[in-house]
Amino acid sequence: MFRLSSPHRLPTVLACLFGCAFAPLAFAQWIFVGPASDPECDYTTIQAAVDAWAASPSSDAITIVISNMQSYPASAITIPTPVASTQLGLRGDMPGCRLSAPSGHVVLDGAGNSGEPVVAIDGAVAGDDHRFEITLGPALEITGGHVAGNGGGLRLRGNAVASLFETIVHDNSAANGGGVSVETTAAGAPHLIMVGNDHAATIRDNAATQDGGGLYCSDATTYCDRYCLIAGNTAGRNGGGVAQQSCETAIYPTKSSGGNDFNVGLRGNSAVGDGGGAWASGGYFAVGGSPPLKPAPVVGNNAGGNGGGLYFTNAGAFSNTQNGVQFDDNQADGDGGALFADSGFLQLGAGFGWTGCTVFDGCPRFLRNHAGGSGGAIALSGSAQGQVSDTMFTDNDAMRASVLQTSVAGAGLSLTNAQIAGNHGAPELLRSSGGTIDLRYVTIADNGGDNDTLIRFDAPGSFGATNSILYDLEGAASGVVVIAPTGTTLYVNCTLVGNDTGLAGEAGVTNLVVADPQWDTSGLYPVGLYVPGPDSPAVDACGPGPGTITDFLGTARPQDVAKPDAAGMYDMGAVERLPDHLFGDGFEEP
Repeated sequence: MFRLSSPHRLPTVLACLFGCAFAPLAFAQWIFVGPASDPECDYTTIQAAVDAWAASPSSDAITIVISNMQSYPASAITIPTPVASTQLGLRGDMPGCRLSAPSGHVVLDGAGNSGEPVVAIDGAVAGDDHRFEITLGPALEITGGHVAGNGGGLRLRGNAVASLFETIVHDNSAANGGGVSVETTAAGAPHLIMVGNDHAATIRDNAATQDGGGLYCSDATTYCDRYCLIAGNTAGRNGGGVAQQSCETAIYPTKSSGGNDFNVGLRGNSAVGDGGGAWASGGYFAVGGSPPLKPAPVVGNNAGGNGGGLYFTNAGAFSNTQNGVQFDDNQADGDGGALFADSGFLQLGAGFGWTGCTVFDGCPRFLRNHAGGSGGAIALSGSAQGQVSDTMFTDNDAMRASVLQTSVAGAGLSLTNAQIAGNHGAPELLRSSGGTIDLRYVTIADNGGDNDTLIRFDAPGSFGATNSILYDLEGAASGVVVIAPTGTTLYVNCTLVGNDTGLAGEAGVTNLVVADPQWDTSGLYPVGLYVPGPDSPAVDACGPGPGTITDFLGTARPQDVAKPDAAGMYDMGAVERLPDHLFGDGFEEP
């Protein structure tokens, strides 16, 4: 995979920033903001406490404890570059002006503040010596900011770092970044970090008249370290949840310990234009889950244009690691129900350290996504290319290409360890306008009766299938695998099909097996997973093909079962069958 920047360095750098922001604050000075009637309060307004910190010649880190026993209407807090200190924290989890057990929270309400952001952080002085870090939270709500410019709830600019620690930014509005805006200035590039332990850092129900209903980023860096939610935001143009221009963004929304919390990720955002969940122009955008078995949710987002879940343009690069992404129930009126790209290289899969998904809810997947145009799950146009691995495609639909639409010569997509089953609506599952479709250890089965072919080329392109099962007898032309014009290049080896139409005897086609895969119906495998039975011609049928990678369930290839080998010990399809017994829960013995 090529990258336009250095995304592997991003989590490390920002994790250090996160550590620097929080660890010293444990030893910070504490000052208190609260009602004048409480003699233990140091200040009666938040702004006065912030101004005192900024003007102080002391280099000490300061934590401002905001009493949650009173309200803070018309909030418009400005945090400037400090004279000496480099760290400030604002928290709202204590009721009075004294250290006590955490209880309650503070609402910073911007309603009536004359159109200012609720919190504005301005790193106006360049240089490492003037870079400072602000921690907002825990137990803060930022709401009611309605501005004509950018950043209704939080505006972060210049040479500064801001961390939203279990803070909720909701019901704000702006032109860009209804909830939060992060923007580079001549003084420097800011960093935004979202993180939670017991509660998710949240950006929800904000609105932008232009881009980035929840979050807008321009030439900066944003990072969700763990446990965050971007939900219910709307954009009048692009990027319902997130919109970025040449930013480096990494979102790892799931909890890193304890049980699953499914109310995280990019959920229920919408855009009038492109990118219901997120719109990324240039830079780098990564989404990933956390172990064990916690894919990142991109769920229920809607776009009036292309890319119901995610949209990439101007050579933005996308990747995910650590157990992948679940694209569920996203919708685009145009192309790419879950994901759309017109350039760049998309790398989507389980990533390094993949050990297989042990339950359906733990699998990377495209589930129930819809496109009014092409590509129920994915649509690639222009020069976009990609690799997708260890992923299920189930119940996606579109007018054209129920699962995948790819572009012209020079573009295309490679699928490895993928299962494509139960998709519908279009006359084909995969469609190319001249680009490459490459299938490696792929299983296609049982996709309904409305497709007349599995793969269709509108223009001469390149089709490859290795160690795969392309078996679907439900279509009108029962089992037709490929429809392609003269000039299409075929690279097919050791692949099982239900019908040899369009492949048998063609140049570049070898070891084609026309047979029933004899799906395992014993109940030993999870419902919905298509696995060849022990005597299937797809078992111990091939040589190593694209390599000795583990299969969809994390099983090492090859596994030699008690049947005569054909061309080798490797199985066809996404699952390599073990020779030994299966556990009663339906998963193979490790």
